[in-house]
Amino acid sequence: MLVGFKRLTTQIFDNDGKPKGDPIVIEGKQNKGATTKADISGLSKDPTKVAGSDITYYISRTGVGDVKADLGLLDVPEDEADLLLGWLASESGISYLGEATEAPYASMLLESSDGHGNVALLGFFRGTFSRDKVSMESLDPAETFKPEADDWSYSAMASDAEDETKGQYIGKYAGADEEAITKLREQILHTSETTTEPTAPTA
Repeated sequence: MLVGFKRLTTQIFDNDGKPKGDPIVIEGKQNKGATTKADISGLSKDPTKVAGSDITYYISRTGVGDVKADLGLLDVPEDEADLLLGWLASESGISYLGEATEAPYASMLLESSDGHGNVALLGFFRGTFSRDKVSMESLDPAETFKPEADDWSYSAMASDAEDETKGQYIGKYAGADEEAITKLREQILHTSETTTEPTAPTA
């Protein structure tokens, strides 16, 4: 059981698979964005039944499905959103979306608590963020403005690292062992590696 959604941390990678810039942290700090929900799906592969001798002889069930996370994110800073989505930034401050738009690969670490109050981590080794739409709605002068979260998606892929994470999509830990917490953070966010400069794509 997971209780709450405290923080989302993501690390963008360059074309060589090296960390690019510092991790982006969304944790409810003023004007820095907040998390509202995360629905993770595709954790089980649809089983395929194989018949033999007039019975179901075998069920193919190895692997995972289409692993992804549907996220609710509130007030993500525009410059960080552009980086995650691959929008092209210009010197004028205008960002562009078009045929060359390509979201960078990024890892993602979600932080919650388990039913006993321990840290609960769910980490995705590599994937891409997307945001399918931007919505606008007229303000009602009779009501107090209440901001709503934007819908984001994260499509996961398997790790290609030459270690125990190779071929894995997700790393999970719930407990109080600081060594395990630190290890998973390093595996997801590559905090021990040298980063390249955090520059956005330019038009």
